[in-house]
Amino acid sequence: MTGAGGRRGGRRPTKSASKPADPKFKPLEPTLEPPDIRSFDEFDLHLDVKDDIFDMGITTPTPIQRLAIGPVLSGKDVIAKAETGTGKTLAFGAPMMSKIDPDRRTVLALVLAPTRELAEQVFKNLEAVGKRRGIKVALVVGGEPLEPQVRAIQAGAQVIVGTPGRIIDLNNKRCLLFPWTEFVVLDEADIMLEIGFLDDVKKILKVTPPERQTLLFSATFPPELLRLAREHTRDPAEVATASGLTTVDTIDQSWIRVDEEDAFRTLVRLIERSDPDDVFLAFCGKRTDADRLYRRMQREPFHTRCLHGGFDQEARFKVMEAFRSGDVKLLVATDVASRGLDVKHVTHVVNWNVPQDTSDYTHRIGRTGRAGRRGHAITIVKPDEMRKWKRILDGVTWEIEEVMPPGRPPRMSRPEGPPRASDDRPRRSEERRGPPESERPRRGDDRAPSSEDRPRRAPAPRSAEPERSAPSKRPPRDEAPKRASPTVAPLEDRASQIAFLRGLGSKKPR
Repeated sequence: MTGAGGRRGGRRPTKSASKPADPKFKPLEPTLEPPDIRSFDEFDLHLDVKDDIFDMGITTPTPIQRLAIGPVLSGKDVIAKAETGTGKTLAFGAPMMSKIDPDRRTVLALVLAPTRELAEQVFKNLEAVGKRRGIKVALVVGGEPLEPQVRAIQAGAQVIVGTPGRIIDLNNKRCLLFPWTEFVVLDEADIMLEIGFLDDVKKILKVTPPERQTLLFSATFPPELLRLAREHTRDPAEVATASGLTTVDTIDQSWIRVDEEDAFRTLVRLIERSDPDDVFLAFCGKRTDADRLYRRMQREPFHTRCLHGGFDQEARFKVMEAFRSGDVKLLVATDVASRGLDVKHVTHVVNWNVPQDTSDYTHRIGRTGRAGRRGHAITIVKPDEMRKWKRILDGVTWEIEEVMPPGRPPRMSRPEGPPRASDDRPRRSEERRGPPESERPRRGDDRAPSSEDRPRRAPAPRSAEPERSAPSKRPPRDEAPKRASPTVAPLEDRASQIAFLRGLGSKKPR
């Protein structure tokens, strides 16, 4: 009854307004300023973890990392809120991998992610952070065979990264147990709430030790999620780097107003005018929209791939591998890729379809401008989506500039160099025109000779017989050779002629 009443109170604030305000359910606010830490060496992290972070090319911690790593190292539960693309995975991964004992062959940490793609990304990051320490990490997600995942668990994996559904499935089969689990992490917890994983998360928390260290990281904390976080944590350190939805300063945002028939050509022009190393991520609202755009882009000279929930797990992994390797110029995707996927080289995010709300817009464009790089977010607005786009413009607290559709890309100028051999030849048009007018003969004394002034050829002398070679001499008509008669006997009378003709008719043609 208490839980149900709590949910109703979260959705209908008028009922809870008559009750005294509960300080436990105050919204998160950025009450802490990030400490002045400019290097990971200033944290009490394991030396091997520091070396692994350096190998990943990361030298300076982000604000959420400076806020969260210290409390996690001290053993406190953490509720952390930060913008998308600010390094939340490393904020809990670095201290957790520093505290785990690699000699223990049991599950010591469980990380829950809302999607398979995000789970795979977290899995790879944790593998990289725990590489030198020899910590084994296992990926447990749906859509894949159970046997390899069970073998990875039985091989002594200390860290399990997975989606809630597969975690519950393996726990029910007694293949995955948590008697000694020290860490439980909920990454992108607000997405778990949106897609209905909240009940599964509660079941998983019940089968883990109560003395565990619980860490929740998300870009937003709706009231229901915040209530769950505070019910399952003990004296948590609540840290935040933003009081509301915002975007990082490294993203240039704009939108383009186009007609329906010009939208595709606008996207093609954006790609044509980009640098060769630029990478595009285009978001569509539905799978059918993504498939339709993908088929049209296959006719263009760009390497394009598609990603949405309709693909099986193996196909989705292959698409993401190709996209991360830099072999793909454009990835067409639905919102399945808008949360948590850390692909640092994305330079342009294009909203092919307008997002549903401000939150979706923020998470979509958060796929670019990561790790301090400059990014561009462009929204293509068609007439039927203008009303939805105006709601987003009214909901954001920053300015999004309207720009004109791009024109044709400038043609490449021919490099300077020695003239080609064909440059000295007259053009066809010049040949037809003839010499310049200054060199043409004029009428008058120096006019061109007329047909009367031109010397005539002397007539050839006629001879009685043309001088032709003997073989080419044509015989007279009457001397032409006669064809041999098909019969030997001469035709003397009419009766013999009739008999001869009948004989010809009876012969079969060859």
